[in-house]
Amino acid sequence: MAHPAPTDFPEDALAALGWPAALAQMAELSATPSGRRLLGALRPGAPSAEEAQARAGRGREALAAVCAQEAPGLSGCVDLEALRALARARTLDPLELTAAAETLARAGDLRRWAASRADRALLGDWIRAAPWPQELLDAIRTAIEPRGRVRDEAHPALGKLRADLAELRDQHKRRLEQIADDWQARGVLRQRAPVRRGDRLVLACKSNSLPRDYGIVHERSHSGDTLFVEPGPVVELANRVEESRLREKRLEHEVLHRLTTDLLRAGDRLARVDAMIAEVDLLFAAAAWAQNCGGCWPQLVAADQAMVLVRAVHPVLFREHAGSEIVPLDLELGAAYDLLVVTGPNTGGKTVVLKTVGLVACLARAGLPVPAAAASSVPLVAGVGADIGDAQSLESSLSTFSGHLQRIRALLATAGPGRLVLLDELGTGTDPEEGAALGQALLEDFLARGARVIANTHLGALKTFSLRMPRAENASMEFDPVSLAPRYRLLVGVPGASHAMDVAERLGLDLPVVERARALAARGGGAERILADVGRVRREAEILRTEAVQRAEETESRARAMAEEESLARDRLLSREREAERAVQELLQSLGARLEREGRSLTGRLRGGERAELEKLLHDLQEDLQRHGLLARWRAFVEGLRKGDSVWVPRLRERLMILKVDKQREKVRLKHGAMELELAWRELSWAEPAGGAGR
Repeated sequence: MAHPAPTDFPEDALAALGWPAALAQMAELSATPSGRRLLGALRPGAPSAEEAQARAGRGREALAAVCAQEAPGLSGCVDLEALRALARARTLDPLELTAAAETLARAGDLRRWAASRADRALLGDWIRAAPWPQELLDAIRTAIEPRGRVRDEAHPALGKLRADLAELRDQHKRRLEQIADDWQARGVLRQRAPVRRGDRLVLACKSNSLPRDYGIVHERSHSGDTLFVEPGPVVELANRVEESRLREKRLEHEVLHRLTTDLLRAGDRLARVDAMIAEVDLLFAAAAWAQNCGGCWPQLVAADQAMVLVRAVHPVLFREHAGSEIVPLDLELGAAYDLLVVTGPNTGGKTVVLKTVGLVACLARAGLPVPAAAASSVPLVAGVGADIGDAQSLESSLSTFSGHLQRIRALLATAGPGRLVLLDELGTGTDPEEGAALGQALLEDFLARGARVIANTHLGALKTFSLRMPRAENASMEFDPVSLAPRYRLLVGVPGASHAMDVAERLGLDLPVVERARALAARGGGAERILADVGRVRREAEILRTEAVQRAEETESRARAMAEEESLARDRLLSREREAERAVQELLQSLGARLEREGRSLTGRLRGGERAELEKLLHDLQEDLQRHGLLARWRAFVEGLRKGDSVWVPRLRERLMILKVDKQREKVRLKHGAMELELAWRELSWAEPAGGAGR
């Protein structure tokens, strides 16, 4: 697919739809200058349809990572392209080179992030595709410390030179201290501590007390009472320090120049790393933006397929009304109809519908998320044209009508299959009959060219036209004739009457005048009455549909509540069963202990037949208990315990793995995290409550 021309997504249309504002919101969430630069330059259609699909795939993975709080860190990155431009003009300073190294380090972190997340395969492929200049990163880090100091090891002569320089500075300091002590004792100094003037350390001396051969005066105070003097005995030492410092700077410059050259040689690889960082930053900024406004990456479909919007909102409106209820937009365009004529009162939200649909199409075409629910699907349109806002121009002597016509003429020139056309206040600015006729002709032409169109209008003739035109549909913005307030909800299939008579009556206009107006409207063909009747019928159908949906939701809610109650009942049953199981176990253990403790002394006092009878009775009782259903399940459970099995421990409310089974002592050793613990069989259970460890 060829890249669209500028006229396919003209800048004035993008501005009217809110494209710059949406990108600015994403840029606020961006972490890198490269990402912000990419967002600022992005235009719908600049990527091909295939590239937009690929970006959307990566974006869905980014959104999943953001929702899972697994987004990688990108702070500390600089614009590598800007650094390369500086490097072409001059040698980079140490902090600029360390900034480049820090950015490469963040790119390395991205590569490790991608390697550890197999479920982010598309993002990982994009990150790993950028060539990796490891040798440049190593060279900068070997030569420059994180705070920007060139390391001694960066040049063969630099370490020795710095050691000599340190010794010279120490000599200079000691000699200056000696002179300061001497001059202080002789009453020459204004203050004991040396001060700096330019690059030299000097002493503040009284102007009338200078000793012979005092040295060099670098500065005089405004009053003339103080002279800033560099003593003669330290001048030579200071000169040697300065010469060594300049040699140090030259060696450091050699190192920086070499690293700058290395950076320029890695130019193509750096450019691709920068592009990778910019794209990843864009995707995660867009994902955070989508999460904030309840958006998603929609299903992207071919340009000739239908646009399906579910709970779409305009992001600018969403931000302006944060915290308040916004009526979302539900719409299908391109399935049952290609032309939608939207009517309704002023301030009812008609223009917001146009801007929302147009902006969603542009965002999707650029591979970006849209402010709509995940069930939405958006075609990869070939272009979006819009005539929105006042087209009047004093500079070019254009009336509102002429301005609209100039825009629409430009839209007609590019209209065709796969194009979306948005027309605000079609037919206004001239005689209503002629405006309606011209508007109808334009809509017929747009449809004949294969474009999809949404047009707002107040003209009654265009409302009835869409009832007769194939592939056309009416819609209106819901209006409450009782409160005279718009409800901002798009009702597709419901033509909008003007409500002029209802509004006039509610506002207190004389009833005879209102009735006369109604009679004249009916005599004129009754278009408004027909539209009102159609609207009333469709609104009643919409109410019935809404009630049916509500009843279905209530039924589903009751079913969920019953399922939860059933689950709780199962939990209670298991709990009772587990309690009964333990009671039987305890009874058996108590019986065995008592038989062992008292049985011999009791049977010793009985005659042979009585003793045999008691033993048989106790034996039969034990067998009855053994045949008890719960006890039988318990014996089967404990006899089947094996190393490696997972068993439920009610006291800890979790499953643990068996490390060892001791059948003699009737105990097991279990793994509990990093620890091991030993429990008796009676503390184990096969009956895990519903929900297991999560409950």
